Amino acid sequence: MRTIIAGAGTVGASIARLLMREGHDVVIVDLQPGKLRAAEDDLDVQTITGNACDPALLKSIGIEETDLLLAVTERDEVNLIAAFTGKSLGAARVVARVRSRFFYEQQHMDYRSPLGIDLLVSPEVLTAHELARFVAVPSALAMATLARGRAQLLTLKLKEDSPYANKPLMELRLPKGALIVGYRHENEVEVAHGDSVLKPDDRVTLIGLPEVLDKLQPDFTEMHEDDLKGKATVAIAGAGETGLYLAELLERRGHRVIVLEKDRERSEYAAEKLRRSKVFHGDATEVNILREERIGNLDYYIAATGDDENNVMSSLLAKELGVKRTACIIDRPDYARIIEKIGIDVAISPRFIVANRVLAMVKRGRLRSLTILEEGELEVTEFQALSKSEIVGQMLKDVKIPRGSLIGAVGNGDNIEIPRGDYVIRPGAIVIGIAKTSVADKLDDLFAAEVTGK
Repeated sequence: MRTIIAGAGTVGASIARLLMREGHDVVIVDLQPGKLRAAEDDLDVQTITGNACDPALLKSIGIEETDLLLAVTERDEVNLIAAFTGKSLGAARVVARVRSRFFYEQQHMDYRSPLGIDLLVSPEVLTAHELARFVAVPSALAMATLARGRAQLLTLKLKEDSPYANKPLMELRLPKGALIVGYRHENEVEVAHGDSVLKPDDRVTLIGLPEVLDKLQPDFTEMHEDDLKGKATVAIAGAGETGLYLAELLERRGHRVIVLEKDRERSEYAAEKLRRSKVFHGDATEVNILREERIGNLDYYIAATGDDENNVMSSLLAKELGVKRTACIIDRPDYARIIEKIGIDVAISPRFIVANRVLAMVKRGRLRSLTILEEGELEVTEFQALSKSEIVGQMLKDVKIPRGSLIGAVGNGDNIEIPRGDYVIRPGAIVIGIAKTSVADKLDDLFAAEVTGK
């Protein structure tokens, strides 16, 4: 597939990398030569210096034959116009990134349909929802709901004394309705198999019934007595689009929220928008301010300032003062893997959240949803089993499931099951597969209407 990406920032570059893994021919357009040079150094892509809103430029790079145009610059209006122009000139599908919620939520006006835009994505709104899930399930490093809420996926940090540590998985007996599907040991990501051995501090991903995973969590990760008590107290550093939307979400769920914002005008704006949260003007990287607001007495501290270094520093200060759980937003890929090692509980990357949505749209068809884990190294996919799919009608132990992938759960009607080797998938079933990105296409092929021969 041919893809044009307008915007060579962190979001554009991350999506380009993932789409290249999917076999796309990628062209990146940006007005800033410096960003394009950085993309060329890191990626095998064609780069064009110019304005993606310019019809002549889009025509010159073959917009008529383009399968997907992604407009992900820093400016909403540029993205909307670029997407509209691309669609008008013949691009099969277009996606626009928007930061301002009035473009995204469509409460007063639908910007998407009149402009012919197939998908609007807001990293800020999607990130806020991800952080809200962190508050709801504090022990989870990552979480997703699957099969319309009937199944859940959790990534947990394995504790030292876990009964599931230091033994081959084939020797473990998990409760019915749960399955270990993947893990990260140091810098290596693997799909779980019978001979896999989990070690303390590994990031372990499980799939299963929500009620089963709830009971199982204490056996995997450190839990605190107050994890399941009432409504939490949350401090948010930064009242930008993400921080403000997160505060509104948590307010509606009954949490007590404190917001710290360095910019006086923005803090005054946030104070007008929020109904019950307390908003303070101050720099969250100054320990005296954190002490004054008694941040150390709170349950959660979430750093959403828009600056990676400030987010890391303020989260560490909050942890030092006694906050139980900390999370921060990180854009730089070289920061993401060290966050947990230095004491911060969760790091969330908006660029991968957006990539989830884009890849799910790109692979739409028999694929119902797609979740990306471990910085793009694992894919969790919901498939619709078709009558002519290779995987249908035979026992799973007889299917040549690619090494580096597995079938995690199967849904039939309202029932979700964790399949064993003698399980037979029927047409119409919802199947959740887990695969390393390098073999994801081979797993996809098992659900195609015709065998591709890969």
